[in-house]
Amino acid sequence: MKHTEPMVGPDQMVLLKDIAEALNGTYDISSAMAAILPRLSGVLGLQTAWAFRYDPKRGSYVEVGASGLPPALARDGAAALKSSWCECQERFVKGRLKTAVNIVRCSRLRDAVGEKHNLVFHASIPLRAKEKPLGILNVAAAGESVFTRSALDLLRAVGYQVAVAIDRSRMLSAAQHYSRQLQSLAGLAIDLATITDPERILTTAAERLVDTLAFDACGILRRSQGSLPDYEVVVKVVRRHNGQEEPMYSYLDPSQPSPSPHEQLLLPTAQSVIMQSVPHTEYWVRLESDTRAAFDQTDENIVTVFCGHIAAALENARLHAQSLQEVKWRERRQVAADLHDSVSQRLFSAQLLLRTLAVKRLDQPETNLVHQIQDLVHTSQEELRDMVNTLRPKDSRGFAKRIWDRLDPLRSELGLTVDCKIPLDVDQWLSLEQDDAVCNIVDEAMQNVLKHSQATKVSILVGRHQNRILVTISDNGVGFDLDGVTRGLGLYSMQDRIRALGGTLYIETAAGQGTTLRTVLPLSEG
Repeated sequence: MKHTEPMVGPDQMVLLKDIAEALNGTYDISSAMAAILPRLSGVLGLQTAWAFRYDPKRGSYVEVGASGLPPALARDGAAALKSSWCECQERFVKGRLKTAVNIVRCSRLRDAVGEKHNLVFHASIPLRAKEKPLGILNVAAAGESVFTRSALDLLRAVGYQVAVAIDRSRMLSAAQHYSRQLQSLAGLAIDLATITDPERILTTAAERLVDTLAFDACGILRRSQGSLPDYEVVVKVVRRHNGQEEPMYSYLDPSQPSPSPHEQLLLPTAQSVIMQSVPHTEYWVRLESDTRAAFDQTDENIVTVFCGHIAAALENARLHAQSLQEVKWRERRQVAADLHDSVSQRLFSAQLLLRTLAVKRLDQPETNLVHQIQDLVHTSQEELRDMVNTLRPKDSRGFAKRIWDRLDPLRSELGLTVDCKIPLDVDQWLSLEQDDAVCNIVDEAMQNVLKHSQATKVSILVGRHQNRILVTISDNGVGFDLDGVTRGLGLYSMQDRIRALGGTLYIETAAGQGTTLRTVLPLSEG
């Protein structure tokens, strides 16, 4: 095929202006190649153009676009361009493709099987914008003589325009992708708002993040109750690859160290990690990817929004559970009032009538039977009174009284010195569930003191700081090795009770240094 010698002067400016206007209407690499190829074909006799977009952060070619490919390169969705190794890519990565245009005997054309339209050589133009490496533009025509010095100069100018178009399309694509991600997260927030089970909230959130936003792996973590900052994986979701993803040749920078094994919590081959805390909770969100430098600032922003949605959903679930509990206790209080106003009064009246009957018929043999009925009614009344007291709300000294009822036998019978400080208004802080949980923890802690600690003094302090309730139980006993603790000490059950109420239990102990349990609970809004 004969080629036309490239135009110079004003004609070249007209061509470059035409190409620039055509590139302004492109939205990806393939459309950019389709825009420039017809215009260069009439000038240089070019038949084929393709380009690779390079991501220097990942050290990879992440996108391919082409136009006019011969069958040998076009088959199977241009698989020959999207896999394996080629010389021009290696030259670009290693900094050896520095000139604006370089003639290269194409290894892909050489190794491709099928009709090649007599293509052997191509010109490779490194694409850069503001010294930032963006990729490679390759153009090919039959014969090496096409790429004269003037032709290379023209292609260099075209390369600048293609670089700007590719960078613009990259930024547009990133903005559109970010917008789609935010829309997906908005839908997730709506769905999570309908879930009232905290465990299901965490599982659903992780699954949707992986499935909808195509992250490799997402985990919901909780910090372990140990001395080291280790994390327990509560939920783990790994994306299932369908095998249809296009393979891309990736050049990795060996100077970048791989993550150490303890950082690979979700994927055994993780190369990139993002980890953020869920506000006002004990949870953390962690993303891992098999690709090096896979995450950027946009991904961190997405995770921040995601964590906010989880926090809101968990708070909504907590309020829902609290409202159900309040409804239950209102119903129980109503039952207690009804029993007191109706059944209890009737029984009292019946007792008075039976007493009257007994007085009037003292000489009758039925008197013994009357006394039996009287005793039965009296017993029933006592049982009913106990039930009413059980259902009735706590009085103003309920919590403190329950604690002291547990401590008095220990002080008097075992000679244990107990220093207990409980504010008078503590019942205004604690919900009914928190009241029961803390009393149970005091019971469990005191049992441990008696069985294991050999302590002579115990201190119990209940206090409040901002929107948190603090309960501290400490002793002067022998302490123990926290890492070797067994379930026999009941610490696991204590932790479960506190976690169920949105709180945290901290344990401080060491051999010969006593033990301190610190319970932190959210301030009750009821």
